Amino acid sequence: MSRIPNRQSLPAQAARIIREMISSGDLQGLLPGERTLASQLQIGRDTLRAALTFLEADGIISHNEQGKRRRILTTAGKCRTATKRIAFLSPKSLAQLPPWMLVEFDSLRDFLHQRGYRLQLLTPGLFHLKNPARKLENLLSDTDADAWILYQCPGTIQQWFNQQKIPALIRGYPSPGITIPFIDEDWEAAAYHAGTLLKRQGHQRIGLLMPDSKLAGLVATERGLRQASSNTNTIIPIIEKGSAENVALTLARILRLEDPPTAIVATRSRHTLSIISWMAQQQLSIPRDLSLITITSEPWFEHLLPKPSHYFSDPAQLARTVVRHILPIAQGKTTTSPQKLLIPEYIAGGTVAKQ
Repeated sequence: MSRIPNRQSLPAQAARIIREMISSGDLQGLLPGERTLASQLQIGRDTLRAALTFLEADGIISHNEQGKRRRILTTAGKCRTATKRIAFLSPKSLAQLPPWMLVEFDSLRDFLHQRGYRLQLLTPGLFHLKNPARKLENLLSDTDADAWILYQCPGTIQQWFNQQKIPALIRGYPSPGITIPFIDEDWEAAAYHAGTLLKRQGHQRIGLLMPDSKLAGLVATERGLRQASSNTNTIIPIIEKGSAENVALTLARILRLEDPPTAIVATRSRHTLSIISWMAQQQLSIPRDLSLITITSEPWFEHLLPKPSHYFSDPAQLARTVVRHILPIAQGKTTTSPQKLLIPEYIAGGTVAKQ
């Protein structure tokens, strides 16, 4: 009967007992439903709700959401047991990661291992869901991690981690209203530089080739390119569906316009290969018929002729930056949210010509 609160200050005593149950590991992940927990403590539901309010105010449990069970937050001080594991949440498996991101992931895993941590890649099928809350609850219930790295996670997932106050770092750009710390390349600055460079070369109509995605980094890229235009250039968004064939069809349609773009800023390295090969197929050449700048970088760019003009960031340096910020988050030591944007280096190739 030691876990049944006395009738004196019931909500406070119930809150203390729930804390003890969390600390001892009797309660983990998600709290039981109110009816179950109230019965277990032999108190009324109104008393339980008052106790949960205390715990919520102390950051021990998540805020109440209609129809959802409360989560025990891993930031709950002494109630938290370190697992020495960092979870990397990604829509892509290792085989699907682009080469530069694979280098960064391997470097990140090595750097964390040197500090006694393990990196676990998780690729659950929930990135397409409009409301992934329930699947995320189950995922976190099944995964013991001190902190999470969110890679290419849409706004719905970022928002859930933000609301639940799960220790996390976004490897990318945050969606509007998200206060989770983030680290990424400064795509807005890179796109601004690309737009300014093309403007100096006399290009008045610039295409921005993007995948059909609402990732915040793509939004920042378009914003930077439009800022560089200063109303003297026309920015033409070009949306592709993810395959080389679709890129080719999209390019053919855009270049048939009465006033087509004279340059393209590509947001994915695969775009570079698709554009160069398709134009060769059409007996067109870069940069004579179309200038091209790619925002990202790949090692195989060195083997293309002409070498693409592009932006480069050192994957190992990015991994070191992520480790430097994720470890304090995993240890519950952060007091402010780091917002780190690394400006990529422009590598002048042979794919930009004067108009």
